[in-house]
Amino acid sequence: MDHLFFSAEQTREWGRMFREQFPQAAAAAVADADRWCASHVITRKGQEIDLGTPIDWLYNPTGDKEFTWVLNRFKHLRCLGIAYAMTGEEKYAAKALEHVIGWIESQPCPHGRPAEELTYFQQPGPWRLLEVGLRLRQWVHAYHFFNGSQSWNETAMAQFLASVKEHAEFLSTYKASIEINHSIMHMIGLLAASLTFVSWPESERWRQCAVTRLEECIRVQVLQDGVHAELTPHYHMVSLELFVDCAVMLRKRGQTFSDEYERILAGMVQFARSMTRQDGTMAPFADSYATTAPDLNAAALYYGNPDWLLEEELHEQFWLAGPERVAGLLAQHRAAAARTGSDSRGAGLPFAFKEGGYYGLGDDEQQLIFDAGALGGPHGHADALSFEWCAYGEALFVDPGVYTYMEHPWRRYFKSTAAHNTVLVDGQDQTPYLRTQRWGVPEAAVTLIHWDAQRQIICAEHDGYARRGIVHRRAIWFLDSGEWVVIDRLLGSGVHTYQHRLHSRLLEWRLEKLNIQEDVQSGEAGEEVAGKVARHAAEVAAGRQGAALHMAAYLASGSGLVGGVRPELGCDLLLLGPPSLELDVEDSWESVVSMSLQPLKVVQSLLTAQGDAWFVTVMKPHIGGSRLVPAEWSIRVEQGEPVLYQHHAAGERRFAAGRDLSL
Repeated sequence: MDHLFFSAEQTREWGRMFREQFPQAAAAAVADADRWCASHVITRKGQEIDLGTPIDWLYNPTGDKEFTWVLNRFKHLRCLGIAYAMTGEEKYAAKALEHVIGWIESQPCPHGRPAEELTYFQQPGPWRLLEVGLRLRQWVHAYHFFNGSQSWNETAMAQFLASVKEHAEFLSTYKASIEINHSIMHMIGLLAASLTFVSWPESERWRQCAVTRLEECIRVQVLQDGVHAELTPHYHMVSLELFVDCAVMLRKRGQTFSDEYERILAGMVQFARSMTRQDGTMAPFADSYATTAPDLNAAALYYGNPDWLLEEELHEQFWLAGPERVAGLLAQHRAAAARTGSDSRGAGLPFAFKEGGYYGLGDDEQQLIFDAGALGGPHGHADALSFEWCAYGEALFVDPGVYTYMEHPWRRYFKSTAAHNTVLVDGQDQTPYLRTQRWGVPEAAVTLIHWDAQRQIICAEHDGYARRGIVHRRAIWFLDSGEWVVIDRLLGSGVHTYQHRLHSRLLEWRLEKLNIQEDVQSGEAGEEVAGKVARHAAEVAAGRQGAALHMAAYLASGSGLVGGVRPELGCDLLLLGPPSLELDVEDSWESVVSMSLQPLKVVQSLLTAQGDAWFVTVMKPHIGGSRLVPAEWSIRVEQGEPVLYQHHAAGERRFAAGRDLSL
């Protein structure tokens, strides 16, 4: 049985069912296939590129090696295969064969080269291991689509299958490091070939090689809590789908990976769900984009969980899972959505991935994801202690995304500390930037100080500015009254300039300077001090000034949400700091999709100070409800540490995050 997904006799029936279940995806596949049949002109970032006839697989007018690599992965065979399955028109099979045979005859396998050269992961050309693995995966799918067509006759099929064997031998012979996710892509091609062509004598050896290395990959690349070690949601999702696809293929042959593989895989699913914003998109920490929701369809089908389905992308799983499986889970998903009026792709709050360093706080109305993780390698950003904040289904404070992977001033900016919701010291990155995917030393290290899921408190610090004599500590509280308290402590010596930056999709901000004064602890009895603090709050509410202004206080009110469905949503920020604190709003940008810019506004608190410094921020969203009331808040400096108080009818709460943590 040399087919893994569907037989030649099933092709037309599956094609008919695909068109019925996914008419838009079916039409798009035919349109793409027709374009390939008409010409070899492709569009890349607005530029039309003619690949020639026959296709020149090494032609690259872009200067970007990724262009050549992507072309040689043969992903476009999928649209030709789907069009052939739906229509039975031989032109699609003939065009696919033309491309495959043209490639085989013009790109011979580089036998005899040193292994060090063949396994170098940045090697240009079509025989880089990553392209070999992904191309073989696509060729296995092409075999299922076109086996039995007139064009793929016995002679053509023999030439094609000989190259499939050559690809599989190449992947089983030359093995690169298993520490990066490229190695998963190497092995998924080898596994697909070994499980499809089970009658070949080499297949069992290939299968054992692939399974063994995939087991090693998931143990080495994924932390014990299920977070991919690159700490980048996008690459976590890529790796998750690959690992799931491998498990699906193995299951089709009645086999499984180890219990440990399955345990880690389940943890990866949980993290992916946790990185889902309230608006359904993926939180784009590090080299990630917030383009769409995390695609958990492969996992949903594997685990039989309809709650995780993403309907608009489900067509991608049709040819792997099969029409019955897809239709059955889709029906369950729609029935559940009809009953509840929503889905549950996202995970509950609070959550903690302590090894990965990602934490979530909030409730059904608000969500904050906090980055207390390490840099994560080349795809990381200098964003320690940054966070994203969503309220009422909208992202208010956001991570900026990527923009581009090429060396470029925008690449430099989007990876910088200045582009994230954290504190910038002396205008420098937490970890020195060298080039697009290389960081210098020392690398910022993050230490978790305190985590209390029940009380919804997180506190962590990083040493990225230790070379400048500063440690940055940030504590965040989520209150049952709907506010967030954020206290930033900059602990150290010397004169430094600090920029506390919050990047918001709210584009209209009104700033108001308030009159609030501090109390310096002088040994009064606790009741007397509390009474004085309460009187200060009352004075603020009445608009009266105290004897002297010992701190700076601002109320920032944001509105004008960009791209949201609730334009009436806004938020209030109470921003407190030492007397020299200044507040302004400046322009910034996020990149939701590659090479695009959308406007943001940065609410920036600016401070130059000698020795220790601090910022205190209280945040509250509003949508026709209660607003943040500055009179409910007061602040004192106790033994050099800022202490925030919330005053309400039930009493008062105290917030501090200094050298001696008080929570």
